[in-house]
This record gives sequence, C-alpha cells and structure tokens, in this order.
Amino acid sequence: MCKRLQLIVVICFFVLIASPALAAGEECSSLKVKIKKERNLLKKRQLLTHALELCPQNAEIHYSYAYAAERLRKYDKAQSNYLKATELDSNYAKAYFGLGDIYMVLGNAKAAIDAYEKGLALIPQNKRARSALELARIKHKSEAGEQITAAEFIQVMQKSKAEETTQGAVDGPLLRMQINFNSRSSQLSVAAMDQLENVGRALENPILSSKKFEISGHTDNTGTPEANLLLSKHRAEQVRQYLLDTFTIQPEALAVAYYGDTRPAEPNTSTENRALNRRVEFRRLQQ
Repeated sequence: MCKRLQLIVVICFFVLIASPALAAGEECSSLKVKIKKERNLLKKRQLLTHALELCPQNAEIHYSYAYAAERLRKYDKAQSNYLKATELDSNYAKAYFGLGDIYMVLGNAKAAIDAYEKGLALIPQNKRARSALELARIKHKSEAGEQITAAEFIQVMQKSKAEETTQGAVDGPLLRMQINFNSRSSQLSVAAMDQLENVGRALENPILSSKKFEISGHTDNTGTPEANLLLSKHRAEQVRQYLLDTFTIQPEALAVAYYGDTRPAEPNTSTENRALNRRVEFRRLQQ
C-alpha cells in the first residue's frame, strides 16, 4: 500500500512539473495558428512579440518575427531573429534565405553569399534563392573592384523595385563599383575606363536604354569633409561624362549625386575598408 502511494505521489509530482511546459507548448501552437491567420502586419507583430516571450526556443516563431520585422524595415531585429532561427534549427533553409536578404539590405554581399549557399545546400531547387545568390555574387565581385560583364550589369539593374533587397531599394536596384581614379584626383585611370566599358555597353542595350540612373560619388574619410564632398562630385561627373562621350546614351538618362565621406560602405578603420569606401554607385531610379 505504501509503495503504491509513493508511486502515486511520484506520478503526481511529474504531472505538476510537466503541466506548465505542456500548457506553454499548447499555447505556442495556438499562437502560431493565430499568427498565420493574422493579415494586419502590426497586429501580427504584437502576437509574435508575445510568442517570443512565451516560446523563446521556437525556431519557427523567430523566423516569423524576423520576416515581419523585415517587411517593416526593422533590419537589425530581422537579422538577429533570422540568426536565432538558424541557431535553433540548423536545417531551417528559409531562415538562411531570409538572413541572406537582410545582408543584401545591409550591403554585405559576402555574408549574403554564405547565407544563401547554406540554405541552398538544404533546398537546392529554390529558384528565388538561387537568383538572389547570383546577384549577390555579381555585387560582391563589383564591390571588390573586379570587372563585371554588360550582361551582369543588366541582370542587376533589371531587378524590379518590389524584389530589390539592396539598401536604398525605394529608389531601385543599386550596384557599387570600385572605379579606379588617380590618387586624390577625379581623373579616370586606364583601369577605370576598362571597367566602364561594359557599363556603357549595358546602358546602350535596349533593355536599359529607356531607364534613368543615378551615378553617385563616395570617398573615404581621408581629408576634410568639404574636400571629400567636392572630390566625390567631380568623380561622379567624370564617370557620367566619360559614358556620354564614349557611348550612345541620352544625357537625361544619367543624373549625378555626391556624398563625400558621409555614407561609408564600411567603417574607415583599415586600408581595405577605406578602399571600399572610395567608390561610385549606379542606381536605377524609380520610373
């Protein structure tokens, strides 16, 4: 009789311990159903915030929260929650794809490539992610100063505004290029002219010839802000003028912007980073 009573006590003890966990699990499941049904983005985020508090180890909820944050342009929160989802479930391909999209928003093509490749290793047939990976590779190559083809330039600039995931997407697709200038000068180097050869051919292509583009100049933080602003202006203007003089492009198709050292792509903390910040960007303007 005593042994039976002890057994009952032990069972009751474990039931009491397990009940909160079971209840939390049931509520997590219920919340996930509500979250999927909710169409209002702000209400969905409120549900997700509650779900994160209740179910902090649920990869699916972290993914859903990240996706909602991304749509609200809360990129830091989206990044941290996509990362958490991959940590909780290393086979969560969609979380890697989402993380790749965020890295592209933040201008980190190298990290985006790594994220897309991890997701595609799990779901190799995902066409959207494979297309995004191709664009990330082109952008990374361009940012590193490697020459891209006219077809690659067109491939980036054809991307629709709705699909674009690069910083500044409200204005259209963007491509950063390491255009080589003579030191502290706006004079194009021979290497720069070679780089711009394929850009010019792409802009002449009927696919892009009716589009408008912004050419923006950027510098590192060497020198005064005033001098850098002027230098970036002259460099953007030199690129525009070279393209107009060398190729059949309508003048109104190319606008110029200049930002000096105010929009660094990377912190100006090393020689390599400063080189990345001395750049020209091509952006397709909204039309």
